[in-house]
Amino acid sequence: MTGPSLLIPCYNAAAFLPRLMEGVRAQTIPFAEILCYDDGSTDNTVAVAHLLGLRILEGGVNRGVATARNRLAAAARSAWIHFHDADDLISPSYVERLAPWCTKDCDVVSCDADWIDDATRAPVIRWHYDAEALATHPHDYLLQHPMGMNSSIIRKSSWIEIGGCDESLAIWEDADVHIRLARSGAHFHHVPEVLTWSLRRPQSFSHDYRRNWLCRLQALEAYAAAPDAAALRAALGSETEKAAAALAGLGDRSGTARAVALCRRLGLSPPSSRHPLLRLLKSCLPTYTLLRWQQRRRNRAAS
Repeated sequence: MTGPSLLIPCYNAAAFLPRLMEGVRAQTIPFAEILCYDDGSTDNTVAVAHLLGLRILEGGVNRGVATARNRLAAAARSAWIHFHDADDLISPSYVERLAPWCTKDCDVVSCDADWIDDATRAPVIRWHYDAEALATHPHDYLLQHPMGMNSSIIRKSSWIEIGGCDESLAIWEDADVHIRLARSGAHFHHVPEVLTWSLRRPQSFSHDYRRNWLCRLQALEAYAAAPDAAALRAALGSETEKAAAALAGLGDRSGTARAVALCRRLGLSPPSSRHPLLRLLKSCLPTYTLLRWQQRRRNRAAS
């Protein structure tokens, strides 16, 4: 097989698989194979997959998307693998635009992605990446610009080399994979086109923002403990302070304390700010209170 395997982790995906398959079957160049994994769904995901003519592995018990991705990768028969979430969309030219770059000189081929509201199709976040930064310093860049699995095709041997997904991460496992690939020396090539769309819904798993930030903090703690952490101190510190502020804004005192402790180990004294009032108050108010205030200001500015 010369094209990538399409790997679809599924959990209660019966309502979404037919829509994704419209884009998959419209590919101008087809995927080498299509393989689904059912992660203990409570709906009729397995039956729908069979009706669509899809090969599906049945996990039986819900173990999380990281486990689903690892099982899928182990079963894939192509030298290149692409994961796509069952409830998202894919451009008909996805394989055509990315597969030509799946060569001996590359380990990860990526594209841009838009997150859009499922009901209105209005843009929520545009994940558009810097091709030069990904080619020259992907580790530092991906720490600050997370990449989801929908955006990439990965060499299977590179996936195996880093041990696949970290199954202790309930969320953030996809961004973590790309960061660990970069750390391992993987070569990235980026195609600056939007070829995938993530449909955001209030009830989706990723809207558990507290859990999301705690998983991100868990990953940052692991990066900070790695032998190469000193070279990434600035990026790690910046991202950890973002996590501290976000967790404070969500009212998570223990999570904030963990993030602040990591910031201090990285040489920062949060909250970092040029705001004169905040700098004045640092001497007399608790860090948690100041981070909450800072996050509220950011939230107001963003809205």
